[in-house]
Amino acid sequence: MSGLMEILLIVLIALCIFMLPRLLTGKPEKEIRPPVRFFGLSGWMRLALMVSFLWPAILALYLKPWNTHWPPFFYAAVGPVALSWGVFWVVSGFRKKEK
Repeated sequence: MSGLMEILLIVLIALCIFMLPRLLTGKPEKEIRPPVRFFGLSGWMRLALMVSFLWPAILALYLKPWNTHWPPFFYAAVGPVALSWGVFWVVSGFRKKEK
């Protein structure tokens, strides 16, 4: 039983060495920072993201791709969303190059 007590005493001493200085020092005052904007998304970008999620969802309810109608679903739902985001990506790349 004395071996267990020695191990517990060593653990207690180690905890005191590492934890006691943290407990005795005062906590620094927190800096007040302005709130972080959500990746700088404008209203138009948020609208585009919402439409990108809603368009496939609405067409999925209408076309029911789980009933073996996968190709029309991909052409009508996923295709326009991927094409529009691809065009946006290319146009924004040209705009950044001009600046």
